Amino acid sequence: MKDQLAQYWLFTLCRLIDGVAGGAVFARTTGGEDIAAIALWPDADAVGPQFAALAEAALGEDRSRLVQERGESGGQLFDLLACPLAPAGSECAAVVLRLSSRVPSRQQAALRRVEDAAAWFAALDTQRTTAGKDQLVTIVELVASCLEHARLQDAASEVAGELAARLDCDRVSIGFAHRRGARVEAVSHSAAFDRRASLYRDIAEAMVEAMEQHSPVVVPEPANTILLTRSHAALARNHGSGAIVTVPFAVGGRMAGAVVAERSADRPWDQAAAESFGHIVALVGPVLEVRRCDEQGLARRAGAALRRGWTRLVGPGHPAAKLALGGGVLGLLLLILVTATYRVTCDARLEARTQRVVVAPQDGFIAAADARPGDIVRQGAPLGTLDDRDLRLEQHRWSSQLEQLRAEYRDALASHDRSRVGILNARVLQAEAQLALVDEKLARVRLVAPFDGLVVSGDLSQALGSPVTRGQVLFTVAPLEAYRVILEVDERDIVPVRPGQTGRLVISSMPRQPLGFTVEKITPVSTAEEGRTWFQVEAKMDRTSDLFRPGMEGVAKIDIDRRRLAWIWGHRLTDWLRLALWSVRP
Repeated sequence: MKDQLAQYWLFTLCRLIDGVAGGAVFARTTGGEDIAAIALWPDADAVGPQFAALAEAALGEDRSRLVQERGESGGQLFDLLACPLAPAGSECAAVVLRLSSRVPSRQQAALRRVEDAAAWFAALDTQRTTAGKDQLVTIVELVASCLEHARLQDAASEVAGELAARLDCDRVSIGFAHRRGARVEAVSHSAAFDRRASLYRDIAEAMVEAMEQHSPVVVPEPANTILLTRSHAALARNHGSGAIVTVPFAVGGRMAGAVVAERSADRPWDQAAAESFGHIVALVGPVLEVRRCDEQGLARRAGAALRRGWTRLVGPGHPAAKLALGGGVLGLLLLILVTATYRVTCDARLEARTQRVVVAPQDGFIAAADARPGDIVRQGAPLGTLDDRDLRLEQHRWSSQLEQLRAEYRDALASHDRSRVGILNARVLQAEAQLALVDEKLARVRLVAPFDGLVVSGDLSQALGSPVTRGQVLFTVAPLEAYRVILEVDERDIVPVRPGQTGRLVISSMPRQPLGFTVEKITPVSTAEEGRTWFQVEAKMDRTSDLFRPGMEGVAKIDIDRRRLAWIWGHRLTDWLRLALWSVRP
């Protein structure tokens, strides 16, 4: 069941909305139980299985519906938009469109455009039931003329010429709302015209008069009219127009423009002709307005949006917009007037103020590991042991040799061999010294803690039996009472930091216990790491805790001074802009 009128309307709607992949108009059958498609675009293949069910739901709830649909094989996401239309004759109708998925704001814009187009469908349906076939053809041809031209000026000129020819008018003028007045955009039989001429100024005044009254104006006035016609009377008097009708048209609830049709006095406008002209303008005018909006540049669109927003703020209604503006102004005043403490935020870590290393006293091998990193040790507690088997063998050798030399020394004394006694005495002293050296080395194979503290590094449990050399660092021990904070201050924030300033530190493992500190020293050497440059700042903790451990990390804030909130939250952006402008300046 195809409907030519619905097909033309659907074709026009799909041309006006970007991203339409398919559409259909559904209407209830004669029995009123089922619905069927009466118009398809571009063809039947573009209509999905969900279209009919979505149209049925929109008609049942009498409101628009928006759902998402995924393409074949889980491909592209689409929006399915269903909108009920005004009753089409004795049948209720609904339109369903498949659009490329878009953000919520663009979804709402597409929904508003479809709802506005529903009024076109109602007017077309009314025209079909009250007018003949010729009038329907006129409307469709005029809408097609609006769409086939690339420029608004050409489209409006052709529409004005067609209206003048079909309605037997001397002149038809099309204009749009412009600032606080109207601007004549096209005049029939005139490819170029001077808007400053008195004729077109009077036509614009007549358009404004009709738009301000939100109603068509006919001159000469019908007997029962209560509308103001001063500007129309001036147009007729100054330029010899005996019969005038001006029909304004609206888009989105606001007056967007008007069309003025002029005839000679011997062909006045009767009520039927004026109503027919009004129906035509109600359909063609919004299409021209959409074309005009699409051709506007970015600056004009922004200006129009600002004017609409200002109208909402100063006009009646729109309490949410007024509250939002008031809140924004109040927030801006607070940013400008209120001051707060400016703090420099940076990464921080805990370090011990002093550290002692335990090194290998001689070459050897690791025999045992009594402590690991993270262990708390007391002074003299064992940390590890070196293998002493070679030293004990050497001790036994020197002990045996010493006993032998002492026996020979006694024999030399008994034989009164004075030269031999001197030599043996020297060798005995040498053996005693070597034995004492070996004993000292044996005493050092046991590595002990130099003071109470925490083992920071040195895990020998995985290196038992491995060789070590004299002076090799085996353990690092840090005291538990003395800590300092190392702050990594970004180069953009280092300038206001001074020794003596205070701040607070929150350690990752203790987020609920802010810790105070005082800045002591700023290292004048920067460090570049991971794409940023920072300076090392040393600070002293105000108090210590048994939970502190070297290497703990957190976030620190250094209190600088009192400054305005606007500067605190915006100085990074302004500094970046200054640097960017400086880099591009010639």
